[in-house]
Amino acid sequence: MTPQEYASQFSKYTFDYFINSALNNVPDTIDKREGSIIYDAIAPVALDYEALAIELQNALLMSFTQTATDEFLDYRGQEKGLTRKPATYAQVTATMTDTAGAPAVVQVGDRFSSEGADPFIYDVVTPDDDGKVVLQCEQLGTAPNHYVGNLLPVTAQSLFGTGTITDVSVPARDAESDDDFRARILGTTDALAYGGNIADYQQMVDSLQVTGAVQVYPTWDGGGTVKLVIIDNDYDLPSEELINQVQQAIMPTDDAAVGNGYGLAPIGHTVTVVAPNIRTIPVSFTLTVDGTTDYDTAMASAKQALADYFLDRRKVWGTLAKGSRQYALSLYRSQIMSTIMAVPGVVNVTKLLLDGADADVQMQYTRLKSELPELGEVSISENPANQA
Repeated sequence: MTPQEYASQFSKYTFDYFINSALNNVPDTIDKREGSIIYDAIAPVALDYEALAIELQNALLMSFTQTATDEFLDYRGQEKGLTRKPATYAQVTATMTDTAGAPAVVQVGDRFSSEGADPFIYDVVTPDDDGKVVLQCEQLGTAPNHYVGNLLPVTAQSLFGTGTITDVSVPARDAESDDDFRARILGTTDALAYGGNIADYQQMVDSLQVTGAVQVYPTWDGGGTVKLVIIDNDYDLPSEELINQVQQAIMPTDDAAVGNGYGLAPIGHTVTVVAPNIRTIPVSFTLTVDGTTDYDTAMASAKQALADYFLDRRKVWGTLAKGSRQYALSLYRSQIMSTIMAVPGVVNVTKLLLDGADADVQMQYTRLKSELPELGEVSISENPANQA
């Protein structure tokens, strides 16, 4: 019996259930109709009992990881030493110039705003003499992740000319959802994070809150060497700024620090942080739609469904395969067809090719190569039956 099935048993305990149960114990010689003395005396208690049954049903659901939500799911995670991943702040790289076109001088803490009716506010984190500035958004979450454009000064700036965000160097993430956190709790293994093992490095990188996932390759270039392959919070290639942040936190690269225990890495470990290898996968297929949906609308929805599928696969990129000590990630034709078939109005998908072949695609993971799938060109042919 599942928690939902068990909790559903409380659904029968309604106001009618309690008042009828009580009235059945009252002799028929007494008036039991609605509005009678005995009915009016029992009704408030029956109503309270119904509310109590609802509370008991909720308490039961909140006591299981499979059905708990919000703070109750947090409690379940704490029992396994896990906490929900919090939302983070996006960091961006911008160029600043003065009215003469020379690099502008800004200070740590100076504030700038994006354009628009509902702007994002950024604080200067790292100014630079060459006019390149690292700023951090004041708003938590992913909303600022894709803003690239002009900046306006909020803090008064003398002779300020222009400010432009050129790159979202460290994308933010939203707070971990109930579904994602629940999956992480239920998928937790008994691996102990200790002494620089794989679980320890995963925990180190995750604690930085700037990456979406990491793959750990121990002894990749000899004893004591560790390679960390990371992706950003958008589950995409990390920027050089993000790679450098993780590298300096885990093991600074100056000669005095390498292998000497400066940073989070254990003494004796030489850590290299890199980005994965992008593998672009074109997809082509023939689409058949019914008479309820415009073909162009179905085609656009199919492309979005494909993009969502690739994103979902990248979200598990850093997970070790079950029953194995290897990373494994495949793109399955059957799953892609099911994803497209779920688009409203689509009745059939044929001639599906992934990377030009009628076969599933498996990413390669070795000590030298770690592939991250990216959706390439999507070519959709219209079934002539759509035009009949």
